[in-house]
Amino acid sequence: MIRRLLPEDAPRLAQIEALQPYSAHWGEKGFVDELPNPYSFVWCWEEKGQVHGFIALRLAAGFCEILNMAVHPDECRRGIGFKLLYFALSQVRAHGGERITLEVNTHNEAAIGLYTKMGFRPCGCRKKFYNGTDDALIMGANL
Repeated sequence: MIRRLLPEDAPRLAQIEALQPYSAHWGEKGFVDELPNPYSFVWCWEEKGQVHGFIALRLAAGFCEILNMAVHPDECRRGIGFKLLYFALSQVRAHGGERITLEVNTHNEAAIGLYTKMGFRPCGCRKKFYNGTDDALIMGANL
């Protein structure tokens, strides 16, 4: 089930992203800080009372940016990331989004594959964006 972030989800989301080397690593505070932002959307994937993944984005003036996304390593390859991204894209369209972008570590082949499958295309690169060593591939899609 996909649902909106609740304040009590922040510790679990921080735990999930800490286990994924390519997530944004917001920590609990980062998730809590997103809650009052009227342009921010954070959705969680929950099964049997346990959150297994999330996607966070901001949407304003028809433009959307995916800021953070991760699935617990034990739950990868179950389609959770696909379902979260598909849902997020449908919500962005419903809220008037026309264009969406994201940054992804060039070493994160699984994420790049998912984004490509969902219609994202490379549109730029930020050299040494992550920790001063890894490049960020900028990907985008028209909605």
